[in-house]
Amino acid sequence: MTDPMAQRNRRVLVIDDNVAIHADFKKILCSATPSKTALDDLEATFFGEARLSEPSISFQVDSAFQGQEGYKLVQQSIAEGRPYAMVFMDVRMPPGWDGIETTARIWEIDPDLQTVICTAYADYSWDDMTAKLGISDRLVILKKPFDNMEVVQLAHALTEKWYLRQMARTQMKELEQMVAARTRELQKANEDLRTEMDEHARTEAALRQSQKMDALGQLASGIAHNFNNLLTVIRGNAQCLVADGQQTPTVIESLQQIDEAAVRAAKLTSQMLLFGRNKRMEREHLNLDQTLTRFGKMLHPLLGEDIALKIQCDGLPLAIDADPVMIEQVVLHLAVNARDAMPQGGRLDIHTGKAEISEEDARRNPKARPGQFVCIRVSDSGCGITPEALRHLFEPFFTTKEQGKGIGLGLATVYGIVKLHEGWIDVETEVGQGTSFKIFFPLASLPAEPDQKPLPKTGVVGGRETILLVEDEQIVRRMALRVLQRQGYRVIEAASGMEALSMWDEHEAEIDLLLTDMVMPEGLSGRGLAEKLLAKKAGLKVIYTTGYSQDAVGPNLVLEEGLNFLAKPYHPLSLAQAVRRSLDNGDSAKAR
Repeated sequence: MTDPMAQRNRRVLVIDDNVAIHADFKKILCSATPSKTALDDLEATFFGEARLSEPSISFQVDSAFQGQEGYKLVQQSIAEGRPYAMVFMDVRMPPGWDGIETTARIWEIDPDLQTVICTAYADYSWDDMTAKLGISDRLVILKKPFDNMEVVQLAHALTEKWYLRQMARTQMKELEQMVAARTRELQKANEDLRTEMDEHARTEAALRQSQKMDALGQLASGIAHNFNNLLTVIRGNAQCLVADGQQTPTVIESLQQIDEAAVRAAKLTSQMLLFGRNKRMEREHLNLDQTLTRFGKMLHPLLGEDIALKIQCDGLPLAIDADPVMIEQVVLHLAVNARDAMPQGGRLDIHTGKAEISEEDARRNPKARPGQFVCIRVSDSGCGITPEALRHLFEPFFTTKEQGKGIGLGLATVYGIVKLHEGWIDVETEVGQGTSFKIFFPLASLPAEPDQKPLPKTGVVGGRETILLVEDEQIVRRMALRVLQRQGYRVIEAASGMEALSMWDEHEAEIDLLLTDMVMPEGLSGRGLAEKLLAKKAGLKVIYTTGYSQDAVGPNLVLEEGLNFLAKPYHPLSLAQAVRRSLDNGDSAKAR
């Protein structure tokens, strides 16, 4: 349809069974030339010149001689997109529809059509018409015989009314479209705001969780350090008593049980260090698929016959820089948890694959970051995890298992290992349907290298050299002193770094090796002490010990387990071997 704002609609339909009426309407409405009136002639007489009246507006008039014919013309005009603006309708048009019925039918297909009922008879009263057509602002009554000016004025007024009605409808439609568009914009803005608020809430929650875990990790590390000092004493004294050769078989058996218990306790503190992310990693370029396939053979007897284990790899060479023992611990803890979640049996699937994390993925997940990663997915068909338990899942000592079935360090250890490897964990779970852990590690750029064989252990050889032993824990220092003296070494003791400096001033020429704890009081650490002494004697051999981890020594120091580093709790044999290796080694342990 032509835009009503672009031009006026002057189309008029006359429906009347009298042919002369049609001629009259066309003569009145279709004149396009200026017309002179008696007033114009009088004006010309008085003022000496003629003035033309304003040109009249020409209407397009179509004719129909029966109601049915008029109805079809209205239908056709609508189909063509050129509707009539108004109709002059005769009331009596035998033998077909009369004007009232025709009007009612036409309004059904064109409700906007302005209608003038022309009548010379009292066929219908106004009440009769409104009873059939209703009270409408589209309906006007014109009595015959009608005045020409009246017809013209009606044509002008009603076509203008039709136009204004269309214009109002168009403007209303445009307004509705503008309101709808603005509403969509506001809805989109609200959705974006909600998304942003949700992301902010998730980020805040992740930050609070990370801070809480870091704080608990520091606490766990401190506890582990103290445990390791105590375990060093327990193991050392137990082994020294066994080595005396003066104990009865019963006592030796008891001492061996003490040592075994200390080893188990050391593993527990090792897990605490992993949770605190303070355990030194022995990184290797690891072929993940080979590692998991090999380790999977060890899982079958652990899981039992009622749990079906499936390990699936994508077949791509997936390599990560990782500690293989730690990666095995991750899978082991998750597998054990899955087993405990399936007391009646079930299915455990371990799948590895490559994952590409986009910027958008990273925005949705505050733990993630963009890049290429290896994903290990461990899924079970067990009982699932409740929302309340999920919030505390990786906290140390949190467990939903029965007393005696677990101490709550398994998943805390997993969390620590994954963070230590610069990865993250996603958990999907549904109560009664199972749980899926997705663990992401950075993808290494090179193919994995074959596993290296461990170096063979050497025997124990003593010596006559002088050792400066620096240890702030008295019971640990006494145990180490006893072990070293039994090997024939001369030992000078110091309880702090500052005291060791005083001892050094007295015995510098005699001292061949410094055996020092890393974390000590009085503001001088083991590394700081070593740097001062190495500056005075470049050939000094140094062995560091700590109950925390190798990371406690700080960056830029090359450490080798059993050569210049001993992690507490250490075996007396390990101490004796490390001292001998260090003394026999050509290079001292220098900060590089």
